[in-house]
Amino acid sequence: MKTKMFIFLVLIIFISCSEKEVINNPDFIKSEYEIAVNQSFQINLVSNPTTGYSWKWTNKQSVTVVDTFNFGYIPDKPMLDGSGGKEVWNFRGIKTGTDTIKLEYNRSWDPNSTVDTKKILVIVK
Repeated sequence: MKTKMFIFLVLIIFISCSEKEVINNPDFIKSEYEIAVNQSFQINLVSNPTTGYSWKWTNKQSVTVVDTFNFGYIPDKPMLDGSGGKEVWNFRGIKTGTDTIKLEYNRSWDPNSTVDTKKILVIVK
């Protein structure tokens, strides 16, 4: 009986930890948004501009259903230089349709420096 209880508790702890890793993972962002015209959504991306890297919207010219209306950077530890943080991108639906936003994390002056990419499908109804 004690063995079964121990295994049960271990499984509960394992499942709880696994869930938290996905939910609290700063690299996890939704890959699909369904919104209405004039509705907005926000994407938070881990970033550290002190390294020269930042996120770029690489296909902005071809995306027609959404646009950005606010962008910012929030440092993790404001008093600690080089600590990193997150870029906050706000998008708003501007017309009905479907598009994919493509973001790349790179150094703007180095075309071969991309270390991460994100693709977000947006459906505007």
